[in-house]
Amino acid sequence: MGSILWTETNRPSERHIVVHVHQDGMPRMDKGYFFVSDEKDWGGSGPFDMRLDETIKRAEQRAGELGIETVIVIPRP
Repeated sequence: MGSILWTETNRPSERHIVVHVHQDGMPRMDKGYFFVSDEKDWGGSGPFDMRLDETIKRAEQRAGELGIETVIVIPRP
């Protein structure tokens, strides 16, 4: 398994998975979506926005499938 980094600024230069985090719903809960750093960010709308724990779990699985070592978690811009 690779590394999970929680950061706002320090992104690695190598290919990585980006997890964007935000709060949504009532009551407010952490949600997120992910994408590969060198691919398009589709914005996480609709069914792609998941609970944060599920998002990180799926991001780790995708990283493993692609041989990517790093998952970065950042607030959604």
